Formats: sequence, structure tokens, C-alpha cells
Amino acid sequence: MNTTVIVVVALALVAALALFFLRRSKSGGSTSKQQENSPALTPEQEELLALSQAPGEDGLPFMFALTTCRHCKKTKEYLDSNDAKYHLLYVDEFNGRDRSDLMDKVRSYNPRGSFPTIVLPGGKVVVGFREQLLREALFHDSAVIAESSQGNS
Repeated sequence: MNTTVIVVVALALVAALALFFLRRSKSGGSTSKQQENSPALTPEQEELLALSQAPGEDGLPFMFALTTCRHCKKTKEYLDSNDAKYHLLYVDEFNGRDRSDLMDKVRSYNPRGSFPTIVLPGGKVVVGFREQLLREALFHDSAVIAESSQGNS
């Protein structure tokens, strides 16, 4: 009798595990389909995605950020309060392959992949909310560039 109970329990356990893995593999397939069919990007997102391929090359700083990141919010507030012109891309507003490609780009400038990551014209990178570094890089360096270009005119 005890042997019969053990066999029945073992079969029930095997059936439950099989059902669990079967459902898990089916839900994994639908997730990848959802990523392939992610919502179309807005024109602004398409433009930012294109600009993210060569950040800073248009002469404006490019900030990779997350909508939930408090350091990103502080950096944005600082830049806005100082009337800085810059591009802002929220990585977490993208899905699937686009998000993966953006994270690869962030890690190419900041191997830790932390936020915010600001790529300045000329390739200098500021990671995190670093008021002193931002002030020097954005306002001092740009003033020096403006003065030297006026002197050459």
C-alpha cells in the first residue's frame, strides 16, 4: 500500500513539473513576440535613437537617463535651471532590441551602465549627478570655445 501511494505522488509531482515547464516555455515565446512587435516609436524617439548613435557630435551634450532615477532628475533640473541645451533620452521608454542597443551604447561610455550618463561634445563623459564637473564641462569649456572662435573671426 505504501508503495502505491509513493508511486502516485511521484507521478503527480512529475505531471505538475511538466505542466509548469510547458506553461513557462509558452509564456517565454509570447514575450519574445511582444518584443518583436513592440509599439512603434514616436518621431521624437526615432530622432533620439538616431542621435544616440553618435552622441555629442552635433555639438550638444547627450544624456542617457531613466525615468525613475533620482540622480537623472537632479541632473535634468540642474541643466534646465542653467538653460543648457542638451538631448535627453530615457532608456526605459524603449523596448526589446532598441533598449538592448541603447544599453550597449551606454556601457561603451560607462562600463557600469549606471545613470545618468552624459556624453559631452568632444567625447568627455560625466556619470551621475556631478554638479562641479557639469559646470566646468558645459559652461567653462563652452565659454572658452566661444571666446576662441570670436577671437579667430
